[in-house]
This record gives sequence, structure tokens and C-alpha cells, in this order.
Amino acid sequence: MCGIAAPLIFALLVTVSGAMYEGYSHASQAISELGGVEAQEPLIQNLNFVVVGLLVIAFAFGLHQGIGQGRGSRAGPFLIGLFGVSAAVAQPLLPCDPGCEFETATGAMHNLTGMAGFLAAIAGIFLVARRINEDPRWRSHGSYSLFTSLAALTALVLWIGVSKVAGVDDLNGVLQRVFIGIVLLWIGVIATRIFWFSHQARQPSVQLGGGEPI
Repeated sequence: MCGIAAPLIFALLVTVSGAMYEGYSHASQAISELGGVEAQEPLIQNLNFVVVGLLVIAFAFGLHQGIGQGRGSRAGPFLIGLFGVSAAVAQPLLPCDPGCEFETATGAMHNLTGMAGFLAAIAGIFLVARRINEDPRWRSHGSYSLFTSLAALTALVLWIGVSKVAGVDDLNGVLQRVFIGIVLLWIGVIATRIFWFSHQARQPSVQLGGGEPI
């Protein structure tokens, strides 16, 4: 349930924060600027980071238990948990500079910890895809998870290449949101699947005439 809620809460509070930031552009400005040094109401977005980060950490525990019934490599869920830690701890405590540039030590640490969290998410999804293929109940989601890891990596490279290297600032916010949207959508989809399995496990078995449960 935490994984299902995280993308919805994040999108809602980003929208609210953007509406309260005079002159803010979702197309050209980074999400972190909503909680940065120039934001009029930084508390909303920083609270968003904390809440969603904690939800992702909780989801990581459920992810480990939900795929393979807790058996298998912990590396994937652990890296997803690190992504949550980056959001919940590093981002609100290290507000970004104007434009999320490397102007101050705090701003630089914000960017570096954020990038570490993004890379952890990509690697975590890739490792979870491998683990999914070992659980017969989950194999239909293996290809999706592998595709997600590759799509997220492509989106991250495109975002950095276009907005940072090429300097096309007008697309900075759009490309960042594409990347984050890919990751959060995966979390929501996988969390929904885990919730479905847990719901099924709680249902009483139906017995046939011969007494065999189904």
C-alpha cells in the first residue's frame, strides 16, 4: 500500500507546490527547486520528499517479502530502499541552489546525493527484474521491470545530456519528470501486484466436494 500511495502523493504535492511558487515552470525547472532556497513555500515539497521517501523505504521491505516469498538476493530491494533514503533524508536537508546548480557545498551535495539515489533506483529495478524471473508468479513482470530499468537509464542520460551538457534549459523539468515518472510508475505497478498477491493469500480456500481446497 505504501508503494501504491507514493507516486500519487508525490504527483499531488508537486502540483500543489508548483501552484504556490510564483512564476514556477514545470517544463524548465527541477522538482527540487520547489523545496530549494528560492521557493516561497519550501516546506510542502520537502515534506513531500520525506513522506514519499519513507513510503518507498517501506515498499522496499514489502518488495523483498513479496517476490520469492522473501527468498533471493536482497540487493535489488536494498537499492530501492536507498532511493527512498535519498529522497527522505538527503533532499530536504540539503536544499538545492537556484536552478539546482553547483553553486554552494549544500547545493552540490543535494545534486550528488540525488544522482546517487537515481542510480540506485535504476540498478535496483534491474536486479529486481532478475529476481522476478526466478518466481513463477511474477514472470509476466520480469520483462516490464527490465524494460523499466533500461528506459529509466535512457531517460536519465537524455535528461543530463540535453539539459545539462547541451544547455537546453527549457526541457530540464520535462526530462526530469519523465525519468522520475518511469521509476515511480514501476513502484506503483509492482506494489499493486504485491498487494493483489497478499489479498489473495488472505482469502479462505474454497473446497470441492471431495474436500480438496482450491
